[in-house]
Amino acid sequence: MNNRFLIRRNKIRRSIIRSQLDAILISNPINVRYLTGFTGVGYLIIKRSGDIILSDRRFTIQIEDECPNLDVYLRSVNEPLIQAVGQVIGKTTSGSLGIEAESITLVKREQLAQIIPAWKIVSTQNFVEELRQIKDRNEIQLIRKAIDTAYRAWLDLRSFLKPEWSEIDIRNELEYRMRLSGADDKSFPSIIGIGPRAALPHGSPSSLKLIGQSHLLIDWGTIIDGYMSDLTRVLIFQKKDKKLRTVYETVLKAQEAAIKAVKPGKSCNEIDAVARSVIHDAGFGKYFDHGLGHSFGLEIHESPRLVGGDHTVLKPGMVLTVEPGIYLKGWGGVRIEDDIIVTKTGCEVLSDFIPKSFDDMIFSLS
Repeated sequence: MNNRFLIRRNKIRRSIIRSQLDAILISNPINVRYLTGFTGVGYLIIKRSGDIILSDRRFTIQIEDECPNLDVYLRSVNEPLIQAVGQVIGKTTSGSLGIEAESITLVKREQLAQIIPAWKIVSTQNFVEELRQIKDRNEIQLIRKAIDTAYRAWLDLRSFLKPEWSEIDIRNELEYRMRLSGADDKSFPSIIGIGPRAALPHGSPSSLKLIGQSHLLIDWGTIIDGYMSDLTRVLIFQKKDKKLRTVYETVLKAQEAAIKAVKPGKSCNEIDAVARSVIHDAGFGKYFDHGLGHSFGLEIHESPRLVGGDHTVLKPGMVLTVEPGIYLKGWGGVRIEDDIIVTKTGCEVLSDFIPKSFDDMIFSLS
């Protein structure tokens, strides 16, 4: 495990050298975790030779347990973490220090410039995020577990659904079932849309109840050891609803076409366009108003994204959602979401074992 983190840090080290930096300060806690395994509060400094975690004595034992082979600087109680950077970098030495521009505030950057005046501070972007785009074997294994855990929670929920339940009730029961299924937590606040409220792609659960409604949209996911899943399914209560079948099967056709188009060398915007064209040709183009999908891992939204304008080329090891949708105000919406991994020849649907045909989603409320 420790070798895995060292391999990642060495890749960042090579980026440091290519960028003519002497060191980089990693302040984004997600990136610190990705590069070290440390889940506490602190910074990481990667130099041309050697790495060091900056934290405090609350995490002494935790650091020893999670990253035993890393050098550590534990700040004193009254020493701000940004001040500790000066102690580690050296106030009298000089060089170029990269910082994560999207993580360090302007105030902290100015403080850092005063603490190490001999150093040139250089803003960097996506040093670690670009590395995180390609998942390794361990990451993929954890994502598979998160998908499996989410599926088991979904199955449990279905066995307990009652007509008098509201969106809030369903949210609470689902997230309880996630924990019972072995999840560390939910990967994001669950999206529950009953009937007309399924037209809200990111609606917050309300008091609207299932009874008398045509369908139920559930967008949910779990976390296993930091890694996430992200899925959406729609339960059908009125199997003879022709409009619902038409909308549902259009969304499913768009999703299947996009998944089939995924392969290394294709750009994100190209895959988005495949799904969008299917929905457009069916007459619902203006009702699909979000991107087709996004990468995920330690965060639920990572880069790249399957959306028009993102020209990132797909590579083996990228994990993404594929989630087209159609949303009709006053009627409802349908979104179908699966998690995929780009392979050498195409892609694998990691959540392929979860049924999603219209007939599979027909559900009788008792």
